[in-house]
Amino acid sequence: MTTALVMAGGLGTRMDLDIEKPLIILNGKPMIEYVVRALLESKYVDNILVAVSPNTPNTKEFLKKFPVTVIETSAKGYIEDLSEVLSNRKYVKEDEVIMTIVADLPFVTAQHIDEVLETYYSRNKPAMCVSVPEKLFNEYGIKPTLVFDGLVPSGVNMLIANTQEQDQTIYITEHVELAFNINTVGDLNLSKNYNE
Repeated sequence: MTTALVMAGGLGTRMDLDIEKPLIILNGKPMIEYVVRALLESKYVDNILVAVSPNTPNTKEFLKKFPVTVIETSAKGYIEDLSEVLSNRKYVKEDEVIMTIVADLPFVTAQHIDEVLETYYSRNKPAMCVSVPEKLFNEYGIKPTLVFDGLVPSGVNMLIANTQEQDQTIYITEHVELAFNINTVGDLNLSKNYNE
């Protein structure tokens, strides 16, 4: 079984909205709710951690209704907050397998999560980055944040909870749902028009 870590402490400055990014409403629900529910419905996830920060106090309050463990981070940045959680032995065992996932993937499903985990465990490598082909972004008019060799990181990763450099594979998925990482108002508007 696997521990999932939802990263939900970002300020969301690119959104320019008066609401915490994880709590932005899409089709009647906050974005983070879709992510948490997908993880709860997964066949393989048995522990859910959510990293919040001083930037997201309302998100922390909202999460009280779910069976998740909320962890306060210091809001120094995504990588720093992630390292903070992964090195905290109160929440994560050394060398434990962790799935990290961003709070702004509203179209992710339990099936996507399970497919990622099945692929990861079949590869026998310590780390795996889930990426979506850039062509899918172009097809749907989504602007990617980062493109590397024609691939865009989805915001879902697998790794071992230690500080050593880890041999990584890249899992390329054609699921456009993992391309809808909502970072801007433009992304949000596009996602409102997307029908699963």
